[in-house]
Amino acid sequence: MSEILQEELIQFMFLRNPVGTLDVMKCLGLWFGKSNETDIEIKTRFGDHVAKALSGGYDSWKATPRGCLALMILVDQFPRNIYRHTIQSFAGDRMARKIVDEHQWLEVLKPEECIFVPCLIMTHQENVEYQQWGVTFYNSLEPLLPSELHVFRTIFEEHLRIIKLCGTFPHRDHYYGRETCEVGRMLMENPKIRFDLPLIAEDGCVKFGHDPKKLWLATQRAFDALERIEALSEETDSQSPVQVPSWLSENEIAECHETFRAFDKDGNGSFDRNELATVLASTGRTYTPEQVQRAMNRISGEQDCTSITFEQFSALFRTKMDMSAEARARRRFNMFDADGSGEISLEELKKCIRSMDDLVTNAEIEEMMRVCDEDHNGSVSFEEFMVMFPFTSTVRKLSSGQIPLCVTAS
Repeated sequence: MSEILQEELIQFMFLRNPVGTLDVMKCLGLWFGKSNETDIEIKTRFGDHVAKALSGGYDSWKATPRGCLALMILVDQFPRNIYRHTIQSFAGDRMARKIVDEHQWLEVLKPEECIFVPCLIMTHQENVEYQQWGVTFYNSLEPLLPSELHVFRTIFEEHLRIIKLCGTFPHRDHYYGRETCEVGRMLMENPKIRFDLPLIAEDGCVKFGHDPKKLWLATQRAFDALERIEALSEETDSQSPVQVPSWLSENEIAECHETFRAFDKDGNGSFDRNELATVLASTGRTYTPEQVQRAMNRISGEQDCTSITFEQFSALFRTKMDMSAEARARRRFNMFDADGSGEISLEELKKCIRSMDDLVTNAEIEEMMRVCDEDHNGSVSFEEFMVMFPFTSTVRKLSSGQIPLCVTAS
């Protein structure tokens, strides 16, 4: 049984054509694409095995090389899919490190498999010695790899450089409550080395970063949530709590997780009043602590609520907004258009997006501007804005049982 599961894991990660040759481009898309569909499939097929492996249930697999490779997939790779945007993404990194010393990898695994064990294991460690070890190993591995996989040299060497400069990975700092150093903040703005971002293809080239159109959709979902939370903060009468949903599909849950990340700043699986206040400030309006607390109480159904879980947050999308699409569109546009000029400048776009989600890079926001600015005048008009914001919620609404919220345009 163990051997069958091990081979299933390895075949899932190393996609091959009918004659057994590695399909390199499909593999790169799987390894770095970061799609909701892939995350859902991994969670559905292997989620229970990941939990068991992280608790030590498959430690016996370390006795064989292929068992080590399969175990690495469960504890090092799949947590990054299943627990994306949370501190649990890195839960298996130390466990994976213990695998490295078990075998002479070039003698017992295929070259492409050695990218995972030991190289990826070592490049995930916040330790200069381990990083250097991984790069040294890769130097002997690279001549055995197809040229399309030589991109890993840049990945491994840049990880080493980042650890030498910062001592930690800056994109993990907010999960661990660490202060990001000045060099780290500069590195976070360089999408070429933001390996926490998905790999995307454009004009025959590949790069790390989010598709700008998907970022616009993610921004729309964040506004959907903000409008509902704003409405709850302004209610003065006591109402029943927003109900935890059971009606969302797996893909809709994944979309909600993407939105939740902007609120759950430290990635601990919930957000508190300070985190909510930070995101609400991106609307340009001032909220009293009492208003923020009122919204927390309404979402949770608890008095003096201290944190909101993902399940409670996702239930917000079951509510029906009592505002016309045109009014919502104008209201959102005005949040970006801080100076009231009737156009959104690049700086205004950056300020609003970064105040909601500081993990979005300036380079990505510039790409968002590029795809939206159809007349290339350096700013976004209301008409151009409407193209990116169709104002049909990406999370479906039930035809009945919706909870009405009254929101007035301002």
